[in-house]
Amino acid sequence: MPCRAIGGLLIKRPPFVGLKKWLKGSEARLRSIPPKRRALTILLIGIVFLGSLIVLDRMAIRPYLDDALGPTPDVPYYRNRTETVLHGGWLYRDIYCESPPLIVYFMLPPELLGGQDWMYEMYFSAFTILTAIVLYLGLRKWDDFNAFIVGILFIFLPYGTIESTFGVQDESIVVLLFIVPLLLAIHDRFRVSALAIAVGFWTKIFNLLFYPILLMKTKSWRERSIHLGIIAVVSAIVVAPFLIVVPTEFISFPSYYFLGGGSGPTGGISIWDFLSMGGLRIPGIVLLLMTAISFLLAIWYAHKKRLGFWEGTLVVLIAVLIFYPRTAMGYFILPITLLLAWAVEDLRIAVRSFIIYLPFFGSLAFSKNNILGTPPIDVPWGWICGLTLTLIGTYLLVDTVRISLKKTSFIARNERKQRGS
Repeated sequence: MPCRAIGGLLIKRPPFVGLKKWLKGSEARLRSIPPKRRALTILLIGIVFLGSLIVLDRMAIRPYLDDALGPTPDVPYYRNRTETVLHGGWLYRDIYCESPPLIVYFMLPPELLGGQDWMYEMYFSAFTILTAIVLYLGLRKWDDFNAFIVGILFIFLPYGTIESTFGVQDESIVVLLFIVPLLLAIHDRFRVSALAIAVGFWTKIFNLLFYPILLMKTKSWRERSIHLGIIAVVSAIVVAPFLIVVPTEFISFPSYYFLGGGSGPTGGISIWDFLSMGGLRIPGIVLLLMTAISFLLAIWYAHKKRLGFWEGTLVVLIAVLIFYPRTAMGYFILPITLLLAWAVEDLRIAVRSFIIYLPFFGSLAFSKNNILGTPPIDVPWGWICGLTLTLIGTYLLVDTVRISLKKTSFIARNERKQRGS
């Protein structure tokens, strides 16, 4: 049976006629929305869906989450740090902070609006919606309808929606600041991309992972020097006040990313943290070395295979997230967002992009990285369950990336057509 394109997804031999008809109907309804109204449609879908989750959380789910996992661990940090800034204090000196400074300033609006947990949920959800719209606007050049579907799918990704609402995590800010320089780069706005990379880096250090791909794809050393100069100027503007007022305290904050602080060199839902819970404690320097080697190998692979911006960034992200010993649940939204470029035309990749969340989420039940300091399911063999679930999620993610890289995304395919014409 030949493949049929339904709702932007290629489906072979659909097992249920009802599903086939529903998808065809969905495609017809979505295609009937004119391009000039698609950004507004994404906005409305996001408000209704994420708003419903916030109401559900506040009215029904929150007490159960607090009993099982303890209060949301990060909101007190958000409040304490923003209040310190609002009262004229200095980060790193007047309050401990292991993050780059700009993320705290991004947190000021919800704190100024009252600082309640639900206000942070609304704020982070707004970034999720904004990212979906940015994805659509940034990708519509290559295929308006597929870009529209990317934006809609992003709204429903549990990595962002669950973390922004029930988890009250700031990854929605991180993913926006990661996607913007990538979109600018594929639009050949390299210098503005370099500026956005610098802003992203001083918000969350992981945003720097895109720069090696930009460096490789930039043809002249003169242009590369300009990019480095832009990053240096932005960095100087951000760090100068801290280096003047609190130099010693400020230069110590990156130690967290190099496995200092915390209860040990591992954390999050990483493979290494569950091994540590089981008694196998790998020295931090070894873990850092493994991460650095995988990072360099990923860059080499992207260069050798002449991968584009989108594909090369995906490879680098996967390599780092697998080996970095403090990989948090929310970090996986970065590669999954990139996989949406293939998911809109391949049902298998689309389904996997959602179900990969399940084993990673399940591993949280056996993780000690919560405000209580003990796993919700605290049993002697819990670390084995957590490790197994994390390995399953990692395998599914790596295999989905492998499948995707064998195909051509609508971005690359239409870019070649446009350049060929």
